[in-house]
Amino acid sequence: MYALLWSWSFTGLFLSSILANGVMGSDEMFNSFNGTYVFHRQDDNDDDADHVLVVGLTLVQAATADGAVCLDGSVPGYHLYRGYGSGANNWIIQLQGGAWFDSITDCQNRKRSRVGSSTLMEKQINFKGILSNKAAENPDFYNWNKAEVRYCDGASFSGDSENKRKAYILAVMEDLMAKGMCQAKQALLNGCSSGGLSAILRCDDFSSLFPPTTKVKCMSDAGFFLDAVDISGARSLRRMYSGVVNTQGLQNMLPRTCTRHLDPTMCLFPQNIINQVKTPLFILNSAFDSWQIENSIAPPSADPSGSWHNCTSSFKCNASQMQFLEGFKMSMLDALKTFSMSSKNGMFIISRWAHCLAERKDTWFPGNSQPGEDKGIAVVVGDWYFERAKNVNQTNMTILTTLRLFLSSILANGVMGSDEMFNSFNGTYVFHRQDDNDDDADHVLVVGLTLVQAATADGAVCLDGSVPGYHLYRGYGSGANNWIIQLQGGAWCDSIEDCQNRKSSSYGSSTLMEKQLNFTGLLSNKAAENPDFYNWNKVKVRYCDGASFSGDSENKTAQLQFRGKRIFLAVMEDLMAKGMCQAKQALLNGCSSGGLSAILRCDDFSSLFPPTTKVKCMSDAGFFLDAADISGDRPLRRMYSGVVNAQGLQNTLPRTCFFPQNIINQVKTPLFILNSAFDSWQIENSIAPPSADPSGSWHNCSSSFKCNASQMQFLEGFKMSMLDALKTFSMSSKNGMFISSRWAHCLAERKDTWFPGNSQPGEDKGIAVAVGDWYFERAKKLKFTD
Repeated sequence: MYALLWSWSFTGLFLSSILANGVMGSDEMFNSFNGTYVFHRQDDNDDDADHVLVVGLTLVQAATADGAVCLDGSVPGYHLYRGYGSGANNWIIQLQGGAWFDSITDCQNRKRSRVGSSTLMEKQINFKGILSNKAAENPDFYNWNKAEVRYCDGASFSGDSENKRKAYILAVMEDLMAKGMCQAKQALLNGCSSGGLSAILRCDDFSSLFPPTTKVKCMSDAGFFLDAVDISGARSLRRMYSGVVNTQGLQNMLPRTCTRHLDPTMCLFPQNIINQVKTPLFILNSAFDSWQIENSIAPPSADPSGSWHNCTSSFKCNASQMQFLEGFKMSMLDALKTFSMSSKNGMFIISRWAHCLAERKDTWFPGNSQPGEDKGIAVVVGDWYFERAKNVNQTNMTILTTLRLFLSSILANGVMGSDEMFNSFNGTYVFHRQDDNDDDADHVLVVGLTLVQAATADGAVCLDGSVPGYHLYRGYGSGANNWIIQLQGGAWCDSIEDCQNRKSSSYGSSTLMEKQLNFTGLLSNKAAENPDFYNWNKVKVRYCDGASFSGDSENKTAQLQFRGKRIFLAVMEDLMAKGMCQAKQALLNGCSSGGLSAILRCDDFSSLFPPTTKVKCMSDAGFFLDAADISGDRPLRRMYSGVVNAQGLQNTLPRTCFFPQNIINQVKTPLFILNSAFDSWQIENSIAPPSADPSGSWHNCSSSFKCNASQMQFLEGFKMSMLDALKTFSMSSKNGMFISSRWAHCLAERKDTWFPGNSQPGEDKGIAVAVGDWYFERAKKLKFTD
């Protein structure tokens, strides 16, 4: 049942009328403005039974004179909704999609449809998603002028031949310019599906219509069609595009920057043209695009048995099918690498089984979002367009920042659960996972692994000879030129046999490393959990040498590579090439043996940057003390002796200089020591190891900190030794420290210890604030013990 709605504008005439001639039903109301009409319909079948904006068709009669006509020779058309208020001089132009025709027969059939003739077009269409006029559904663009240009040429608004006459997009733009678009202050060209491809192809043409003072950007929604191999080994979409190019004579109409070195057919594929687009461009696409899966990956011609039917029609795919689609997804991400490196561009790659995301209310701006929560694609696109950049990482859908890449993906093949979302950037990927076991059942940032293939040439390899790796999350906004490098921990190997065992694990071989890691604590991208560093570039360097990134030798007999120092330098070189060379602020950090690494490599790290870059270092749980255990022995000294001898560190550092207490006072770069005075790893492995406690009397104390009075007295002595070892260090104004009494190991990596969520306004926020105060020199007191 349709209901009447009355609307009034501030500056123009809004007429309401009930028509009974079949163009609108007798229960519809519309208002007329500048030659087109707009009305609101309440549709009982609508998802939210809400009022839907419906906009009437305007035909460009003057276009005939320029030969700007549809396939059948009829005039082109568009639907225009007028903006108002702050949006009165802002414009969104959306290019309609609808596939292509690739033969004369197909063309003949098409011209007898609404995508080939304006005489058969619907007289009105719904405006939803990015075209909605409701602030609650479309907060950034609701009051903009919005036009949807109808598609009736079959070649993504690109042809200009006798078969199709002149591409009419220019005629439509001319008509809109005459209706006020020439005065636009801001403009966005958008398109869905083949219209998304059109938005890429026509982006710079669109931008050229405006003076330099107009902010012009473009967005392609579901238009990133990949030149992919289908399940039979053929390239179905390439074959189709070849037909489009030859039938419509596009050889001279496609971007010359592409056709100069590629066959014209290849220049219909976005992967071959996006890097030449000068205007800022946003790619919105599904990595599991439903149209591409059905028509390019597993079309009927490649699947005569129909084994892919459930997968292509409803995304019910088996493991092998998901594996194939994973390859398609990775090809898409790889094709976007260079594009993603440009600061002017943005992307959002989601793994929802869908096609076209900006046109739908449920995907553009989900109605069940609560105030303060991430609103999904709408907010991401708005942040990119308006270059807001501050709070773009608080989402359950994954975000692309302004000027940065964020991709989201849901995998169903056991690599990630269906509640995971991932995004890819510069060869690595990032996603948010909702973990039911997480303390707050919140979305956890998970970042994928990047391998440094070029490191092999420098001999910078793991114990087994495999290449090193790291996980990179890109910063944005005020943090775009700031970097945190975290060196992973994981003990050491102190004998050839131990190193042999280690090279068969993720701590000795990148082939066995997890493909993604959680980023929490200091690496979190949430302002509420990590207020000082949430939007910085963050890197976790994987540990695979067994000597705190310090060795530089090999054991040919045992086939072991001890190249930790080279690994550190190779990874740093790779990161410098990815933008770290432009860092304004940098912090080297590490946990456990990685915390020791941060001390050992601190001055080397600082030397990478010019004096204008603020560089500091932090060791988290890396202050390993040369302490006597409960039997009077020194097991950690014995272990370190084994590391030095097994890896040949004698020429790198003296044996005693593996202990931080003997080297921290020589570090020139500002350094922060974050440690527990009752460090759980040191209690269990250095104070009361099994070798010193054969009776097991210390088991409860070392394993769960349930200690009796005499045990606590011994640990108090350990604590005092630690504080004494830090005396001289603490006197330097450039240094800082936070010595906790918590039974723990590694404090900056965990949300519950880095920035406790139960802190109240005005209370001390703990470690995060202490480190921030030290790094940014906000407070005088930079030495804390609790």
